[in-house]
Amino acid sequence: MFRGTTPTLKFTLPFAVDQLECAWVTLAQNKTVIIDKAMNECTCSDNAITVTLTQEETLKLDCNCRTEIQIRAKTVDGKALASRIFTVETERILKDGEI
Repeated sequence: MFRGTTPTLKFTLPFAVDQLECAWVTLAQNKTVIIDKAMNECTCSDNAITVTLTQEETLKLDCNCRTEIQIRAKTVDGKALASRIFTVETERILKDGEI
């Protein structure tokens, strides 16, 4: 993922998203949450949750470390779930700031 871009992250679940009461897509670096997107900020359909990050959000990421991404959710019947933690490189950009 490059800083200052607008990447779209798509997560495929093993069940329909209408079984979720709430969910969050969280991005962290150095064990600190940098971006936290609630389910109402995502696009949910069938068994997928999709979220597009803004330039402002990705500019908050440090390019000197990896970014961790995880989904946490609660089902309509009260079960708390968490995905495995995905790790991606955060790439630097030459022209800083929003364009």
